[in-house]
Amino acid sequence: MVKTQIYSIVNYNEAVQVMDAGADHIGLVPMQSGGIPAHRVPFDVVELIYAEAKRRGVKTISIMLNKDVEEMFFIIKKLNPDIVHIAGMDYTADQEFADRLHKECPGMKLMQAVLVDDRGAIERSKKYAEFCDYLLTDTGLAVATGIGASGETHDWDIDREIVETVNIPVIIAGGLGPDNVEDCIRRIKPYGVDSLSKTSYKFRDGVIEKDIPKVKEFCEIAHRVSKELGLD
Repeated sequence: MVKTQIYSIVNYNEAVQVMDAGADHIGLVPMQSGGIPAHRVPFDVVELIYAEAKRRGVKTISIMLNKDVEEMFFIIKKLNPDIVHIAGMDYTADQEFADRLHKECPGMKLMQAVLVDDRGAIERSKKYAEFCDYLLTDTGLAVATGIGASGETHDWDIDREIVETVNIPVIIAGGLGPDNVEDCIRRIKPYGVDSLSKTSYKFRDGVIEKDIPKVKEFCEIAHRVSKELGLD
């Protein structure tokens, strides 16, 4: 089954609604020095969300948008997510980070974002796959949010080659929503699909809110198509 991953959750009630709508993975930005302030979630709220997700068997993801490794480890040790997502370009994961994560946080998985701007993304993916547990391919760079959050798609032929080349799960992000997730899955056959922009309301002050009917439609389409294709 192709996994559905929904970013960026900002409060507990929204998280529950997203899980009820069918999300297999949920991601949020814990309080930290990087990222958009309106997207950062206080630790006590993160802990409530993660506890409910773990009760349901939904994977939890902490999105790291800073470049301070010690701050990252403080956050992830406190919150104990299933997956740590390194999302910036100022700092990307390396073998040393992966080794430390697996030593100090047994069982926790590492996901690195890959900017798909040209075919160079394939070589970067092969490098990251040597020490990461997941890759997330995405579109565009933003000052405050690192790789992604553009709402734009990129060259899916590159994604397909990455999926066929590396030996770890690949999640596709970048402009995915109910309107195009079926085409994405049929063309790429990824491990997972991710949605933020097309399943969210965005307000001028930077606040975002999940569009729950869109989340539900996105998850239902992804799960239906993956069943039709026999994807595990």
